[in-house]
Amino acid sequence: MSTIAETSPSAKPKSAQPMLQINRLNYVRVSAKVLDTTDQKLKKYLQFSGEQMNTKVTNDDVIEYALNLLFERDTAFRSWLKANG
Repeated sequence: MSTIAETSPSAKPKSAQPMLQINRLNYVRVSAKVLDTTDQKLKKYLQFSGEQMNTKVTNDDVIEYALNLLFERDTAFRSWLKANG
């Protein structure tokens, strides 16, 4: 298993803590429409990335990453978000 940063510090010494770490993620289902051409590119990208990474890549993986990249790079949105928290 890979190590994941703890979400909250513990008062117990490390030797008294279990090695297992669980991070619970909260996913929500969204529904969206995309153009046929976008869907075709998405399918090709899934094939490409799956082959390159030697693993199964899903629509969810790509959409999650793409949205986070958009949120990260849109400076106007970041400014707005900072003001409207």
